Amino acid sequence: GVFVYVGLDPVSDYLTGLDITDQDGWVITDDKMATRIPGIFAIGDVRQKDLRQVTTAVGDGAIAGQEAYKYITEHS
Repeated sequence: GVFVYVGLDPVSDYLTGLDITDQDGWVITDDKMATRIPGIFAIGDVRQKDLRQVTTAVGDGAIAGQEAYKYITEHS
């Protein structure tokens, strides 16, 4: 297999001021993809994590989708 390297610069400037990124711009989440702000989740390559691949981003999306659904149903 071949993995194409496209860089390691998170595109998170739009989150400035929310205090959910580290000093390098990666979004900090827990294992359920939740940030420190209730109802805001992050997935994929913008998250602070060790491995950034499509396969891990897909898993992040599945977890975040379920957690977002729970959050919405609990707060409706």
